[in-house]
Amino acid sequence: MHHQQRICSHLGLKCTHRLSILSLPPNVRHQIYEEANITRDCDVDLVPPSGTESWDGDAESCDGDAEFELTFHLLLTSRTIYTEVLHYIYSTNHFFIHYRTQCSLQPLRNLSPNALASLRHLTVHLNVTSCEAGDPCCNAYPSRTESCDDHDQPLDLSTERGKTILDEWALTAAYIFAHIRPSTLNFHLVCDVSTHEAAQLILAPLSTAPPLASCAIRLAQEPDPNLQTLARDTATTITAPDSHTNPAQPFPFLLLPPELRKHIFSFTDLVSPLQEIQYSTKKAYHLHYSTWCCGKEDCPPHIHRACPRRNCWQRAQGKIGCFCSAVHTAFWTECRCWSLPTPLFLISKGMRVLAQEVFFGENRFVMVPEGGARNVVDCLPDQIHAEKFLREVVPRDAMKYVRTLELVFPPFRTSSVSPLKEWEDTLKTVRENLNLPKLTIRVCFADKRPYDEPGSQDEKFRLIMTKKKAKQIYSSYMRVVTPLGQLQGLERLFVKLAWPWEWTERGRRRRQEDRDRVQREVEDAEGRIERLVMGEGYESGRVGKGEMGASQWMLNGEGYG
Repeated sequence: MHHQQRICSHLGLKCTHRLSILSLPPNVRHQIYEEANITRDCDVDLVPPSGTESWDGDAESCDGDAEFELTFHLLLTSRTIYTEVLHYIYSTNHFFIHYRTQCSLQPLRNLSPNALASLRHLTVHLNVTSCEAGDPCCNAYPSRTESCDDHDQPLDLSTERGKTILDEWALTAAYIFAHIRPSTLNFHLVCDVSTHEAAQLILAPLSTAPPLASCAIRLAQEPDPNLQTLARDTATTITAPDSHTNPAQPFPFLLLPPELRKHIFSFTDLVSPLQEIQYSTKKAYHLHYSTWCCGKEDCPPHIHRACPRRNCWQRAQGKIGCFCSAVHTAFWTECRCWSLPTPLFLISKGMRVLAQEVFFGENRFVMVPEGGARNVVDCLPDQIHAEKFLREVVPRDAMKYVRTLELVFPPFRTSSVSPLKEWEDTLKTVRENLNLPKLTIRVCFADKRPYDEPGSQDEKFRLIMTKKKAKQIYSSYMRVVTPLGQLQGLERLFVKLAWPWEWTERGRRRRQEDRDRVQREVEDAEGRIERLVMGEGYESGRVGKGEMGASQWMLNGEGYG
């Protein structure tokens, strides 16, 4: 056996020392391991894809091969050091395993009981339909990544693959949970399933687990309320009891004065981080951000206050994947991303009324067309996107709480708009339920994106403009807005127009020569349309038009939902 040469022998001296590293106290040896840069804080893939390393050298504080070589040699030093270093490795690194083929979970079952007892971070991906570990969230990121092509289909337990995954997972879970120490393991599980029954069977092995330090569970790519409840209940049940202490008696919330109950509710997710909520028939209530991620020191304060409430997967330690409950069926205590707090509307009739008052009264509701605010369309549809929101989405008894509506219309190629009969009928139907003296409506006619791909259909949008065509466009704007005249007694109306000459050579030249004059021209046109609805004496600038902040879709192209 090869022995390391002592320093005395190296210096040509006779060595009389009889002490070794084992003579030092364990806590001192632990410090030495840290200073020696033993592998720690790395993402360790127990079944790495072919052609890749198990130890992710890109992880923070992980230097890859150099650290691994040192760690390996230390493991061969002695039994005592082997035991200590083994514990150090399994307690300070993030271990990850992804089921790919039969027996993919075998490496977990190969871990010794001592290794499992030392384990602190374990992520298991059984079936992943989106958001591969280490990649951006597919539901949040606006474009696909290469790994999107490798996603699984939702797990179907009637298939051979589904049965194999379930059997191997049950066997593996029984082994690892038999050896982990209570309240020490941070466990993350992803298994996107096709049915509620499949979810129950996948989660059943967790019933044998001792209390966990933390637990995150994802069961589907898209939000599903029933599965969401199952994930939350399972995770909280098996989490260390001391992290979920419940008071002996429920707090007498309903005995509080109404104004105090309302104030408390204003600190819940009934009020979104930016007090702005978009609605579309496809995505229902959701948040839309002007930037892809936080700009750190460049992030404006009024925007930055919402940053901790989004993209929770960016703050995850290790390659755990995405457990964002705002975009997936998932539960993770670290996720604080905003989603509609549906349970608050379902507690009782009295709580529902209070929740409606806060939700509709404290947020601005922005209705953007399905194709996006800045996607050019041939013409406006016969049915305006806001009609469904007003007729079917907002409960009739809650309409009186709505305080701010924003209607966004896309840029359109045609210079004429057909009569909007259904829009007029909708406004006639809902006007009795709206609290018009307290309602503000902003109508926005969006322009195309500042930059379009060369050769795209929108590249030539309004490059040529005549006075006649510009007049027709302004007339179209009026035709869309004037039905709001049905809302007699409306507190405030703000109109924002896209200047028809914006993309012409003449328009660009005028912008450069006298930007203020162009702005006054647009504001004059907006004022004329506002007065068609509100009356001749109406001046929107005097009632807060300039103080009403820009919505997220206005700030940077289209934004990110």
